[in-house]
Amino acid sequence: MTQKALAAITEAETQAEVLYRVAGERAAEMKNKIKQEGEAHCARVKAETEAEYEGEIAAINARVERTTERKREEARREAEALTALARERMDEAVKTIVWGIIEKCQ
Repeated sequence: MTQKALAAITEAETQAEVLYRVAGERAAEMKNKIKQEGEAHCARVKAETEAEYEGEIAAINARVERTTERKREEARREAEALTALARERMDEAVKTIVWGIIEKCQ
């Protein structure tokens, strides 16, 4: 091999090393860029999803509150009706209890 051929091979090897290093650096830059874009996309989708579900949760909570209030009102009215019925029958219940006691005592 001539000195000229050896110099050309050495030059080609040096260029190959430089190209390999540059390609590695560019690949690392591209990887970092894609990673950052992916993380930004995930954060954006997460925020949008949380906002969407916050609205749904708020709507569900409102329905629960309305249902709870309606059931509470129904229970209050039923309790009032039962109280009124108990008051109506109080005299009869007292008489029954008193006469029952009197009969047992005789």
